[in-house]
Amino acid sequence: MEIGTTISLCFKGYLFNFKTQTQAIAAMRDVLFAYMCLLSEAGVVPGTITPSSILLVIQNAAERPRGVLIDFDISTSTKHADRQSTQGPLKMYMSAADLESCRPHNWHPSPPHDEMEDLESAHYVLSELMFGFKGPHKLVAERPEMLVKWERETYSNAYASKLAYFSDEDLDTEDVPAYWNPACKTLLCGLHMLLTPVVRKKRRLAKRYCEEKRKALECLLEGSGGLYQSALELFEKALVELRDTEVA
Repeated sequence: MEIGTTISLCFKGYLFNFKTQTQAIAAMRDVLFAYMCLLSEAGVVPGTITPSSILLVIQNAAERPRGVLIDFDISTSTKHADRQSTQGPLKMYMSAADLESCRPHNWHPSPPHDEMEDLESAHYVLSELMFGFKGPHKLVAERPEMLVKWERETYSNAYASKLAYFSDEDLDTEDVPAYWNPACKTLLCGLHMLLTPVVRKKRRLAKRYCEEKRKALECLLEGSGGLYQSALELFEKALVELRDTEVA
């Protein structure tokens, strides 16, 4: 693309305004791809990814809606990624480590916010999408307890719930509505399996974290590029399967 080129994008809604499974999954794939290729190279982390920070846009009538990440109000440099004490709906999508830093009487300083926690944040968005919707613009009749805890409980309870969510690499998708294609469930389970050991290790690191003992954390972060690539491959595989099976 030449410098000075203008791209005209037509706004089609936010992520939860999806019309098909393919649209929702592709939008999240686009956001993760942009993050891996652009934001991480620039040394920027958004802070927390939410459904309202993912726009559905279209460049021309012949294209499918794409996903665009917006809202960098709490973004920061990876070199100075201090954790934010964030109130309100963002708590739903905050990483376990971010929630821990907000808990009262937390005597262990948390490691800086990093790009893997943004992937964890995206996983919570995908989890809400699949556990909370039974179709386009159709919420489930009874919101799952874990989503309620992440959204409405105290930081301590939300933190405990998210740790419980990652207590097992094998995610139980029994409560995912029948609307969602098996390819989407496989995607959710695959992303969960990728993140479970990371969340657990970061919890252990937080308990003994100090400036002099960053080596273990730095080694963990060195693998973040591979983690994003693996996540993207899961999204791509799901989209290939959806292409042949989903009815718009």
